Amino acid sequence: MTLRDLKPGQKGIVESLAEGDPSLLSRIMALGIVPGEQLEVLRDAPLGDPMQVKAGTTYISIRRVDSQLINIIPNV
Repeated sequence: MTLRDLKPGQKGIVESLAEGDPSLLSRIMALGIVPGEQLEVLRDAPLGDPMQVKAGTTYISIRRVDSQLINIIPNV
């Protein structure tokens, strides 16, 4: 499951980051999205892109295409 699959209000733990552009993965990690971090999807933009995510105390807007690179373990 990836971050893209979560709906607003759902939470998950970052399991890993998929292979991709190293500079993009570096930027994602610099925002605090690292393995073991809990993420919460807050809302989707009116047209569906980007989505707003909370990582710790940081609010992040991330494109849906980039959210596919973040593998998640959903919180039940």
